[in-house]
Amino acid sequence: MNRTLYDPAPNWVPPRSDLLTLWHGCTDFDRKGIERTGIDLKFSRVDLDFGRGFYATTLERQAKHWAHRRYNSGWISKHDNCPVLLRFCVPRLTLAKLMSLHFVSPDYDNSDYWSLVQHCRQSKNAKGKRMPLVNHHNGPAIEDGNRWYDIVYGPVVASWEQRVCLVGMDQISFHTTAGVSILNRLISTGEKENYSWQPVE
Repeated sequence: MNRTLYDPAPNWVPPRSDLLTLWHGCTDFDRKGIERTGIDLKFSRVDLDFGRGFYATTLERQAKHWAHRRYNSGWISKHDNCPVLLRFCVPRLTLAKLMSLHFVSPDYDNSDYWSLVQHCRQSKNAKGKRMPLVNHHNGPAIEDGNRWYDIVYGPVVASWEQRVCLVGMDQISFHTTAGVSILNRLISTGEKENYSWQPVE
């Protein structure tokens, strides 16, 4: 049988082409809190790749890994709990209106990328305690005088000290009220085409 090297991609079917599907891996305990009061950045860690924020990915398999890692972290009781996936279908045009920062290449010599990651990863005070509003992105002042980008998109870091990223993984992080309000609005609609969740096996 003669076949070309690549099968043709399926046609885009409206309205899906104007939506970006994002996945967030967490626990059922986390999900209930998010659905009850919305995504609240004050509960986010500070010392992550792009700083304090709510992190999602375009890859379902990666979010499953995040869900299991969160569930097995020991921070939350496993009683009546399980790893879950949250799915958000976000309008691309809505994201386009936000102040954003995008990193495409995690090459060793990409100093813009690695300096931001180091800056955010070292967001701790002298005693090692996390601080809620330190080491912002040094972007435009867009919220309460803090210089955070609304969203940051880029590769997932394996080791920032060695400048190594995980192959085939991505992350999009939401850092401001303007950013997370988009996701919170999707949750509040109650429509499964906007937001849904499922347990992870």
